Amino acid sequence: MTMRNRSFSKWTGRGMAAGVAALATTAGLMSGTAAHADDPMPVHDFADCPVLPAPYVKEGSVCIEAIVTSGTFQLGKFNQQITSPIKMTFASALNPETELYTPIFGKMQADKMLVQPGIFGDPIVTAVYAKPEYAGVFDQPTGPDFHIKLGMRIRLTNPFLGGSCVIGDTGNPILLDLTTGTTNPPAGTAPITGKPATIVQRTPFVVRSATHVDNTFSVPGAKGCALGIGLVNAIVNLQAGVPSAAGKNQMVFNEYIGQKAYTALP
Repeated sequence: MTMRNRSFSKWTGRGMAAGVAALATTAGLMSGTAAHADDPMPVHDFADCPVLPAPYVKEGSVCIEAIVTSGTFQLGKFNQQITSPIKMTFASALNPETELYTPIFGKMQADKMLVQPGIFGDPIVTAVYAKPEYAGVFDQPTGPDFHIKLGMRIRLTNPFLGGSCVIGDTGNPILLDLTTGTTNPPAGTAPITGKPATIVQRTPFVVRSATHVDNTFSVPGAKGCALGIGLVNAIVNLQAGVPSAAGKNQMVFNEYIGQKAYTALP
């Protein structure tokens, strides 16, 4: 976890760490501009705010709830539209002794989404579902454009694959370096640009709209498919186009980011 001085907070005078503009993935951003109208604002319930461990205190700490409402994750040949919300909750926690803030991850929630037909063929002939999951890495590096480092895995399920087939895991996650600015991908890949956080609601709590993007990351191969049978893992890799090198993949998150003081939580 990264600790930060209170002077870095841009959005609030108290513990709003660089994180308020946190996490998310958006639809179809190419070379600089968001290609979507704003989605309807979701309901923020702050139900997954993490419990603050000592020495962090509620006074000055903020719970941040980022809800991705649309977007895409493109991994190799696997290009998935985000068709149901992805919710990520974390804290910007104040240590009163040092007056530093630390990002503390809470929870990631997402429903499974039907994979675009045609990606998977024989022998994976029935519908395949994809579910993004947290994979143990979360940080907020200092600097402009609200960078977020997030470890993610994609769980693929259907009767043939079973329930343990994943692309990425906690030991080898899909490691995203999300930004609301412009990416710096490897040579040969065009940069893409997100959308800075903009306030869209001030009461009863602040909500911002933003777009985070990344096309600099690599993607590992699948594992655990059909109880870990190597041949099935290889079939998934072939059909999904993974492993996939950095610059060949893309995440775009359209999101709403709500913030609420810990002292205002139930």
